[in-house]
Amino acid sequence: MHNSFYDSADRFFAQECTPTHLRQIEQGSDPKALWEALLSVGFVDGLVPESLGGAGLTLADAWPILFCMGRHALPLPYAHSMLARAWLRHHAKDAPEGSLTFAPFQVAADNAGLTAHAVSFGLVADWVLVQERKQVWLLPTAEATVTPSGGHGTLDATLNWPDSVIQRSLLGHWDRPQFRDLLALSVAVLIAGATDRVFEMMLAHANQREQFGKPIGRFQAVQQQISEVAELVFGVRMATEMACRSSGWQPAPMLAALAKTQASQAVARITAVAHAVHGAIGVTQEYDLQLFTRRLNEWARVGGGQNFWAEQLGREVLMSKQMTLDFVRSELFLEGKH
Repeated sequence: MHNSFYDSADRFFAQECTPTHLRQIEQGSDPKALWEALLSVGFVDGLVPESLGGAGLTLADAWPILFCMGRHALPLPYAHSMLARAWLRHHAKDAPEGSLTFAPFQVAADNAGLTAHAVSFGLVADWVLVQERKQVWLLPTAEATVTPSGGHGTLDATLNWPDSVIQRSLLGHWDRPQFRDLLALSVAVLIAGATDRVFEMMLAHANQREQFGKPIGRFQAVQQQISEVAELVFGVRMATEMACRSSGWQPAPMLAALAKTQASQAVARITAVAHAVHGAIGVTQEYDLQLFTRRLNEWARVGGGQNFWAEQLGREVLMSKQMTLDFVRSELFLEGKH
């Protein structure tokens, strides 16, 4: 998995997004300096085709970069922005300055304005791509009423825009949902990276913490739990790598659904075992583990949880009228589609 993209991205995010930075932004510090640092490395237009001014990376190329964002619990919608800017340029729309996120769920519009509930990174994003039925808007968070919508340290928010902003921000009409797959994929890969980091922290603690004269990682009960988490972590990694097997910037919808299902359902067990291995220290404000496990539990719900995406997969299997094995081979392993 280590390649030039992974190595450079991991080094860069480790330098620019330390646990200190995470705590500061969670406590309300201006994220502008971090965003400017992220822009300087040039990943944000990585998925935009070269003919449109981007780097022309495929999702397969970008997967290690997105994965490393999760490994460092990046407190800005950088992954979302990469996919959002690719979507905008694909539809001949100008991408605005600043970070972007998606709001494809829990959106209500009326004569008074529009409200998007529990928007991923809504507290720190500059713009939101919103879809309600067939209408799509690009809305500035600076002109919204913003209310945090999660627990301690949340970066998600409910946003409400007045009708005057809605009227001048419409991008157009699309018959199909545009952002569900993109949000599901971006969050799933963030989960993959964050669970990898949590597993790394858990292993280090189990090998360092001693009880009865030996590291707790040598006790059979602890080894069994660590082995279970290893299986889940690598399962999430494989699912997200599969979902990014694309020759362009767009994910295959069923692979995005598979990745989010697998990622969301693994979070609860991974975080529970990680905290059990760490004992009481893991939940303390001073220890870094909680920076990742809190975000993981939030990301597991964002963009549809495991039940929502499992239902989408099941519905597609039934509608395809294929045998389940044939569906898996054609839609998930993409046999015959290359």
